Amino acid sequence: MKNAIVITGTPGVGKTTVSREIARSEGYRLIELNSLAMEVGAVSGEDPERGSMIIDEPKLKRELAKVLKSEGAKCIVEGHYGEVVPPRFVEKAVVIRLDPRVLRQRLVERGYHPAKIDENVQAEILDSCLVNAVDAFGKGAVLEVDATRLEVKQLVSKVIEAIAGRGNEPGSVNWIALLQKEGVLHEFLH
Repeated sequence: MKNAIVITGTPGVGKTTVSREIARSEGYRLIELNSLAMEVGAVSGEDPERGSMIIDEPKLKRELAKVLKSEGAKCIVEGHYGEVVPPRFVEKAVVIRLDPRVLRQRLVERGYHPAKIDENVQAEILDSCLVNAVDAFGKGAVLEVDATRLEVKQLVSKVIEAIAGRGNEPGSVNWIALLQKEGVLHEFLH
């Protein structure tokens, strides 16, 4: 049974806020991947250089499959590594995108380490979460939403539209072309 809507994107794009609001307003069960990983013991440590959890992906996939199999209702599964959701459960995957300049500022304001900021901004520029979602779920199941100029309510509406199948196909957001056109791409890829 396909009962999972995956909401993914680079850290800082707004996926947690949007996922919580959609789950609340639309009656979905919310599964936050980081929280589930901690609950089921699928965190195998911390990467000291990157300041991030090391996830035991096979264990998390097994535990997530158990939860989705037992869950009758639709679920929102939120996390920047949404590709761990077993594809047999995925109805749609929505990748939230954000202008790298805006993303960089958000991550600075959140106190991220400079190396982690660069890593996440570069991942956004290079479509990392989008590529992972398409590889995991197929192009037909994946849509992307550009959050750059949207307030939270507007972003929630756009993601709900994408869940309903009215969103932008993978590849509609192209940060490389935009930043290159503006002559600033070199500032991000060093």
